[in-house]
Amino acid sequence: MKPFLAELKRRKVVRVAIVYVVVGLVVVEAANNLLPALNLPDWTVTLVVALAILGFPVAVALAWAYDITPEGVVRTPAQEPGQEEAPSAAVATRRAPDRPDDLKSVAVLPFADMSPEGDQEYLGDGLAEEVLNVLALLPELRVAARTSSFAFKGKGYSIQEIGRELGVATVLEGSVRKAGDRLRITAQLTTAADGYHLWSQTYQRQMEDMFAIQDEIARAIVDILRVKLLGEQDRPLVKAATKSPEAYDLYLKGRHYWSRRYKVGLQTALEYFQSAIDADPDYAPPYTGIADVHTVLGIYGLIPPDEARSTAQAAAEKALALDRELAEAHFSMALVHFFSRDYDGSDQALQRAIELNPYYAKAHVWRALVLIVVGTRRDEGMAEAERARTLAPHSAYILACAGVATAWAGRHQDAIQYLERALELEPEDVLALYFAGACYSAVGRYEEAFAALEKAVVLSHRMAFILGVLGAAYAQAGMMSEAQAILEELEDRSEREYVPPVALASICANVGRLDDALDSLEATVAEFSPAVFHIRYAFWEPLHSEPRFGTILDKLGFAP
Repeated sequence: MKPFLAELKRRKVVRVAIVYVVVGLVVVEAANNLLPALNLPDWTVTLVVALAILGFPVAVALAWAYDITPEGVVRTPAQEPGQEEAPSAAVATRRAPDRPDDLKSVAVLPFADMSPEGDQEYLGDGLAEEVLNVLALLPELRVAARTSSFAFKGKGYSIQEIGRELGVATVLEGSVRKAGDRLRITAQLTTAADGYHLWSQTYQRQMEDMFAIQDEIARAIVDILRVKLLGEQDRPLVKAATKSPEAYDLYLKGRHYWSRRYKVGLQTALEYFQSAIDADPDYAPPYTGIADVHTVLGIYGLIPPDEARSTAQAAAEKALALDRELAEAHFSMALVHFFSRDYDGSDQALQRAIELNPYYAKAHVWRALVLIVVGTRRDEGMAEAERARTLAPHSAYILACAGVATAWAGRHQDAIQYLERALELEPEDVLALYFAGACYSAVGRYEEAFAALEKAVVLSHRMAFILGVLGAAYAQAGMMSEAQAILEELEDRSEREYVPPVALASICANVGRLDDALDSLEATVAEFSPAVFHIRYAFWEPLHSEPRFGTILDKLGFAP
């Protein structure tokens, strides 16, 4: 009852109710005195009283749902998760700054595409991300993670709501308009509390001036927020990583399609990354894109693991050779180490990426995965998962990965909280769907498991790896004919295309074909498949008493 009363007070419902009653009594009294003097029928007074009574619940409901702010009437935001819950709750978010006058915190929103053709969304996203990355390096400025600030894109939230949700005092937003090689970029910095504009600027330049524009925007914000820089005050904040506007533009397009990989596939992103390299072979970021694409292809078993690993390693090494201060290059190399079972090397690379960019939520959550899957540093890994979630509470990807890490630690109920929150943000996120399905199955919530996994199968165009998880879930629920049908489909496909052995193993383990499951797992280990790390999931329990399973864990370097 106490939290409910506090929520009524926060939403000003009690205040509105009191004001309404007072005003209503005045209106009724006035009606009693004035309406008879106007020779109106007696029932008009009754009508006024009835309308006043009927309007009371409407006024209370509107007070609950809406606020009147300097920006107009807006929907009242929900109570910030975590304020009434334990700090470890998966849906908790960062609190707003304790001091309203502390402006040294900022969220950078994607710049809106105002181009005539409406085809420059990638440019607006890329510009915002580059400015965000620069600001994140300043030690006295707190910057909301990219995955969190970008989560509000196109969802109609007010600046006040965004500031409250992300726990920042200021918000940077803007727009980009491109016509030929000409750019018109506007940017404005606004206080989240009252919508007051601290700074705004319009830039009209050539595409080749993009890095200079980014530097000017970052420097203006630093000046406005009164952040003291370390080192040379006049040195550029933004390093021009390439002299080729074409290469930079192509790289931004690659990352744009990379972020939409579950909907449009990876091939388009790969083509743009390669074109960026062709335009400037000495530009490091596109090599990280090449590495990341092949890592994902290997994880999902879309290409043979040795092909994925060798290509990813060569690309990551090239990126590091060109720019050892690029956090993304160390992250890409960390994944190569991880899938090569060099866990110490992976951890060191991730720590270096975090040193270069402390707000790199993806590096934090992958460090959690690395530490937890080995089985000896789970507490440290869970702390990293929570750190990633705190940095990016509105990122479906970060929440899904945090859920994976938590499930690998054996905490399936907690993992479900992360994954359900991810699906609230992105209902068609394939990663969150199939991991949620695996966790639901582990705790016996089979109907929910089937719904999530069947949806993931459709969205992924019947990806073999996800079919294997669905087949295992069917078998765990006792639906052996359905599990057997999927197993037969995968065995038939394996004669025509590459099917990761782990997809077959997960079903075999649950339909009683233990030797076949162990054979497929050993093949997965032998080919250094990234998918072998899902051995931490519950659908391998039928194999736990098998001596060969213990040998597989030893080969992987995992604690039992």
